[in-house]
Amino acid sequence: MKVLRLGPPSGRRHLQRVVLDGGPALRLTQEDVAALRLEEGTELDEAALNALRARADVVRAMEVALRLLAVRLRSRRELEQRLSRRDIAPATVRVVVERLAAEGFIDDMRFARAWVRGRLALRPSGAVRLRRELLRKGIAPELIEPALREAFAESDERQLALDVARARMRRYRSDPPDAAYRRLAGVLQRRGFSADAIATALREVLGRTVTVMD
Repeated sequence: MKVLRLGPPSGRRHLQRVVLDGGPALRLTQEDVAALRLEEGTELDEAALNALRARADVVRAMEVALRLLAVRLRSRRELEQRLSRRDIAPATVRVVVERLAAEGFIDDMRFARAWVRGRLALRPSGAVRLRRELLRKGIAPELIEPALREAFAESDERQLALDVARARMRRYRSDPPDAAYRRLAGVLQRRGFSADAIATALREVLGRTVTVMD
């Protein structure tokens, strides 16, 4: 197979379009073009063609990853899963994720901090729930705990639980006391607040306490 045409560098990443005879056009970085010694008229044997396609796959996967990261921060596992759903080969996923991590685009510690801050601001929840959510996103426990400590050093969990309880209690004012108690306790448990925070909130709002398992 022969290289028919090399396009000029274009776009934010200065990619070059490589047109092959008998095949689709591919896009490569300028570094890839130089490394493969591509020029118009270059004849490609099977090994060279496979190398070209592998690099083009990385370029395509990198563009997908960067678009996903432009929407919001993502954990390493999240990005791996999203790329895999695009039918990107596991080896290519590994190359892209490692490269993005090395360049600072993926940072699970930064992700954990941002996730916790965002959840506390938009939908206050307790450490139990936040820890569970971060574990599902593939964040290592040794990264989760510092993120939670930092967040709850600034936001008192008992006060957050009390704020949620007071806001929810407006919905239950007409309910019998026992029903309001059960519903409010259930809300706080589902939000992942600690037993101490739940008991404090129920005592303040309803004048009652509850025994809750962490």
